[in-house]
Amino acid sequence: MMLLGAMLVTGCRPESFKDIGAPRTITSSFIGTWKITKVVQVDEDAKRKGSSFTFQSLDLTTLFPYTDFTLTLNANSSGQLTTFTVDAGNSPAIIGLTSGTWSVDNGDQPQALIFKQGSLTETVTLGAYPMGGNSKLNFRIERKDPANDNKVMISYTYEFTKQQ
Repeated sequence: MMLLGAMLVTGCRPESFKDIGAPRTITSSFIGTWKITKVVQVDEDAKRKGSSFTFQSLDLTTLFPYTDFTLTLNANSSGQLTTFTVDAGNSPAIIGLTSGTWSVDNGDQPQALIFKQGSLTETVTLGAYPMGGNSKLNFRIERKDPANDNKVMISYTYEFTKQQ
């Protein structure tokens, strides 16, 4: 009985752990140059209607030169988000802006990237974050029908892989 009591007392000592460092911010993982590796188009209207049409989803990556598209997201030395540049090459336009400033809608849990060039602003919805071992960044652009209560008709999901 005493042996059991001694084991319980010595087994409950607090353990000391080494400091793992400053917490990593999500936005710092966006910084760098990104290249498109996959583009998928989804017919949201057909999907919503439960259509049996074969092409509710279509991989467009090799149909157009999307892999030419690169996006560079910059920050200053203190980690503050600053500028972006787009090199579309021969790729179709993903966003209509070529350079400017960028930000996120929420620094702790971003759901959108916001690109600004002068008075123009474009917002894309974030999918996968580039965190941990994941070097992918996904975002989605929706095309809506203003004559139909702004319902999403077609969406495009862009997968980027970090280059630097």
